[in-house]
Amino acid sequence: MKEYNIVITGVGGQGVLTAASILGWAALHAGYKVRMGEVHGMSQRFGSVVSYVRFGDEVYGSMVPEGKGDVILSFEPVEALRYINHIKRGGMVVANTKPIVPVQVSMGKASYLGLGEIKKIVEEDFRGRWIGFNAEELAIKAGHAITTNTVLIGALTQIPEFPLDEGHVREVIRLSVPPKAVDMNMKAFDLGVRAAKDILRL
Repeated sequence: MKEYNIVITGVGGQGVLTAASILGWAALHAGYKVRMGEVHGMSQRFGSVVSYVRFGDEVYGSMVPEGKGDVILSFEPVEALRYINHIKRGGMVVANTKPIVPVQVSMGKASYLGLGEIKKIVEEDFRGRWIGFNAEELAIKAGHAITTNTVLIGALTQIPEFPLDEGHVREVIRLSVPPKAVDMNMKAFDLGVRAAKDILRL
């Protein structure tokens, strides 16, 4: 398989790096070569964070080049735009629509784009496809907001072109989280799967 490139973005504390690790291990166990890279924000919590997961039969370099990303998995809607140049034409954005408003916006020194504007940029400027839903709300329904990353991973597995088996990813999550958190994460994963299916009408 030709390389498959995932850009995972959000802010510190949302579980971006954990999601990257889960997807990297799932790809490795599926028999692919895997390369990963990460960039931390200015602050550990609430600073912008991006991680790259690349896998395939042959993969060179850990950073996803601009215009080569198959999917952006975004934990915060505006963060999807911060790295939108990485997505290829026709690529997919899977986004949590619950915003984390920057301090500058709260102080009235900057504005925050609405979801409609963000979706329009993805679809019209980059010919991308958009799956957006409140993943944090579903994570809380599963048991805790900390499972937002698991909700988004569940949604990611429903993209028609996504090359990793849903059951295989589920098993990696089961092995990666503490035993007491397995049931909660499995529920979160299932809620993400259902949300994506409803949007994609699968």
